[in-house]
Amino acid sequence: MKRPFSYILFPYIFGIYLSFKFHITTKLLLIGLLFSVVLFILSILKEKVFIFSLILLVFFTGYYNANSIINEDKLDFLYDNRVEYTGIIKKEITKNPSYSKYVLIADYTKINGTTYHIKEKVLLNINGKKAFKEGDKVKGVGVVKRPKANTNPRLFNYRLYLKTQNINLIIYSKDYSIYLLSRNNLNFFEYNAQIIRKTFLNVLDTTLSEENSSIIKSIILGESSYLDKNTLNSFREMGISHVLAVSGLHIGIISAFFLFIFAILRLDKRLSTIITIILIWSYGYIVEFPPSVLRASIIFTVLMISNLNFRRYDVVNGILFGAFILLIFKPLWIFNIGFQLSFVSALLLVLFTKRIELLLKLNNKIGKLISPVLAVQIGILPLLAYHFNNISLIAIITNLVLVPILSFSVIGGFILIFVSYLNINIALFLGALLNTILNLTRFVMNFFDMFPYKALTLPQPSFESIIYYYLAVFILLSYIKLDLLSVKIKKAFLISTLFTILLIVFYITLQNNVEIEFLDVGQGDCSLINLNNEKFFLIDTGGSLTGEFDIGENILYPYLVKKGIFTLDGVFISHFHEDHCEALLKLIERLKIKNIFISYENIQNDLYLDIIKKAAEKDIPVKILTRGDKIKVTKSVSFEVLYPNKDINKSRYENENNLSMVLLLEVYGKKVLFTGDIESEVEKIVSSQNNIDIDILKIPHHGSNTSSTEEFLKSVKPEYGIISVGINYFGHPSEEVLKRYKKHNIKIYRTDKDGLVTIQITPSKYKIYGFISN
Repeated sequence: MKRPFSYILFPYIFGIYLSFKFHITTKLLLIGLLFSVVLFILSILKEKVFIFSLILLVFFTGYYNANSIINEDKLDFLYDNRVEYTGIIKKEITKNPSYSKYVLIADYTKINGTTYHIKEKVLLNINGKKAFKEGDKVKGVGVVKRPKANTNPRLFNYRLYLKTQNINLIIYSKDYSIYLLSRNNLNFFEYNAQIIRKTFLNVLDTTLSEENSSIIKSIILGESSYLDKNTLNSFREMGISHVLAVSGLHIGIISAFFLFIFAILRLDKRLSTIITIILIWSYGYIVEFPPSVLRASIIFTVLMISNLNFRRYDVVNGILFGAFILLIFKPLWIFNIGFQLSFVSALLLVLFTKRIELLLKLNNKIGKLISPVLAVQIGILPLLAYHFNNISLIAIITNLVLVPILSFSVIGGFILIFVSYLNINIALFLGALLNTILNLTRFVMNFFDMFPYKALTLPQPSFESIIYYYLAVFILLSYIKLDLLSVKIKKAFLISTLFTILLIVFYITLQNNVEIEFLDVGQGDCSLINLNNEKFFLIDTGGSLTGEFDIGENILYPYLVKKGIFTLDGVFISHFHEDHCEALLKLIERLKIKNIFISYENIQNDLYLDIIKKAAEKDIPVKILTRGDKIKVTKSVSFEVLYPNKDINKSRYENENNLSMVLLLEVYGKKVLFTGDIESEVEKIVSSQNNIDIDILKIPHHGSNTSSTEEFLKSVKPEYGIISVGINYFGHPSEEVLKRYKKHNIKIYRTDKDGLVTIQITPSKYKIYGFISN
């Protein structure tokens, strides 16, 4: 059986993936697993049946392994409770004057007088100035929360990300409720790894400039947090951010360097190989074994041992073997971006390099340099587009120019650290040389940074399009030879491809949908109106009241880009509060916006002034709309402003909520009313001035008890109500208000419980569903 791990790894991955997408009962899963084991035993002597049964067995094994982790929630009784806890700080993640975050190994928790002895890895968030070190044992009181999954489709799943690191709980504590019990509670290996890391940092800080030290620290320790945001973005836009994640490149550099040194010292080949393997795994331990390092360490170890035994080594099979071993112990790592990029780039580097040389007839030295870079870039392009919606247009050039210099800098960094133990003066001299090299690197980076079109922003590709992409590449590189396929297979492939294309064209042509999406932007409002994928409007953009989390950067902009929306025909702003329009500032910088619609001016509001200023810089017209103004988008779709009136006396409203634009969207006869944060006083005005009977209501002011009066609900008579709300300290939505809607038989959807809420309207009907429940 050639490359046996190809029959093992991919069915195993497929099983893990399906366990995440679909839940099967444990009994049914065990029956499937037992059946596949029996079939495997019975088929050992028949090769074709054996391969099929092997595939089935590893598929169910992958499903079972992942299912046991994904659905494991043995501590769910702790969620949303205030607990007392003790534990040891294992890792510092974030530390600033007002906030810090750590990985804590909890010893026990106490809730309602009952003590639970656990050994659980949790994320500890501390609000305040108090900070701790790795190895500190702490005792505190805090609220336990379950990590939040993505409540908007396509966006980052924080819960799944933490699960890949075996973290299922988050504890939130105030700094006055947590105190130190003792220090230095790390075991022997953890303590020494910490000492070595600190020594690395001290040596680099002493011998290098601040900017250059940050770069080398990031590369050697794989911690991009040492870099400022602008430098990190430069690495990403140039397509060289992979050097910041400790990977096979680092392991290869370290191995090659030490083997070269040992060869000069005429050390026995077997001994030098064993020492190099030990050094590789020691380095991996120091940097805490990210997936890419484990994968590379396993492959290099197998390669070196096979060379010692003079056995033929299949690199592809070795990569598959390494990935399988990791996923046996950490099945959820298939969702880890670092693992995906590391595995795919290593595999396709081996598979594509020679084929690219043959295809492009690159037989010279330059060809030998270009082909592996091309192989990796072609291989990971769909993953970059899927996860980051961004691909570098200059990656081939920057990888050829900068990666060799940075690789040499890594070797220089290790030599510098080693020499510092022997003689600090020599280390300072080497530091000066390394500073020169890194200054040259930053100069070259600044040169590339001036390129006007460094990167291309793309929508998120579908799973099917990724499959077609790789299929096309494998055909182009002659792994799949169409001329050897039978006529029937060729016809079937051609017909299915044409049918798929025609189906897509037919669907797009006949589609006559208007889709309204109420995004979960936490405690704020944001609605996206999509007219047949041709015109796009936003009603409010959301934003953070505290400024701690950038809604525009982390939710709204990524969501729009992943959907392929780069132009907005209009943005309606109900009023100038942060939770309704702060994210607009980010959109103005990144997207093309044709119009911004407001209903009043307020030169005393800083956010209003910022929006007007940025809009002027980008030549975006800002139009004031008041009651009676109507925007007809198509024959069947229109916006009409119901409030405020043109002659409104703004000074009478101390509360800016009551200046909110009330907007009626009419689609194929169905009416959706957007109300901003209006309160009871304005509800009376809207009801008295407009005789409307609506279908769907964006519930005013996040469900506050200052709105949604009996008179207003009787006046507008909605069938459905949508509450845009998140974690807040205002008591939104009010229980009294929820009871009022229930009394009027109005079905409620909430973004904090249902996630993104979608309304699909066609000429004949409409339907509403939440992302989480759907």
